Amino acid sequence: MNRLAATSLLLASFGFARVQAAGQTVSYPVGDETVRAYLARPADTGQPSPRPGIVLVHHFWGLDSHTRSVADRFADLGYLTIAPDLYRGAIGGDPGLADDLMRKLDGGRAVSIVKEAVEYLRNLDHAGRRAVALVGFDMGGQVALATALQGAGVQGVVIFYGHVETSPERLAPLKAEVLGIFARDDHGIGADEVKKFEETLKAAGRSPTIITYPSVGHSFFDETRPDYDGPLAKDAWIRTRDWLAATLNPVPPPGPARPGPGGAPAGGAPPGP
Repeated sequence: MNRLAATSLLLASFGFARVQAAGQTVSYPVGDETVRAYLARPADTGQPSPRPGIVLVHHFWGLDSHTRSVADRFADLGYLTIAPDLYRGAIGGDPGLADDLMRKLDGGRAVSIVKEAVEYLRNLDHAGRRAVALVGFDMGGQVALATALQGAGVQGVVIFYGHVETSPERLAPLKAEVLGIFARDDHGIGADEVKKFEETLKAAGRSPTIITYPSVGHSFFDETRPDYDGPLAKDAWIRTRDWLAATLNPVPPPGPARPGPGGAPAGGAPPGP
């Protein structure tokens, strides 16, 4: 059985049907270039107050179908979600190409793109006071944290297995609340790095939420990757959902939500034992 068939069988065993992208492509200016992004809107409930927003920063593979499906799931939770394309349309079809794209990405340009995505959300529907969180996976987690450190003015930042800062001086400007989700068996991001990040934030009087899952590797949330772990991906999604709700106070979405990895509804509770 090939890898794709095995992955499909695993997903089916958990009752997970892949989300079909239902958003739209938008663009906005950043310096001298025009950046394209994927925008997913929550259902219109006639709620007069602006929905909170999420800027979703993609992993080193690029703005692929997995990233778009995660944006759709955030929209199902009631968030106006935008996922900017840091790679100008390129997708890392294999690890070598993805690594090359990541290495060629200018960090300052990436931060500027994410900052302007925050402003894009706040300019939509004239919602200048819209609460916004950054959510980043892998490389995107590192970019999300860097953006929060450089004056993005966001309320929260969620880092899924991305490299983090550990220097007290570099972390000092951070004002956003932090949720960090990591993997114990991640060979790229060591436990010492994560521990120092948490300790430094706490020493500065912050209260980060740091979760490290044991016996799982990098990209365990991504159902298209070998490290995918359905039950832990489901648990991480529920923890992220609840943390965002406490941080941004969104309006609960109406009706049934799209299923997430492991078969749990995107806005629902975990299944019973």
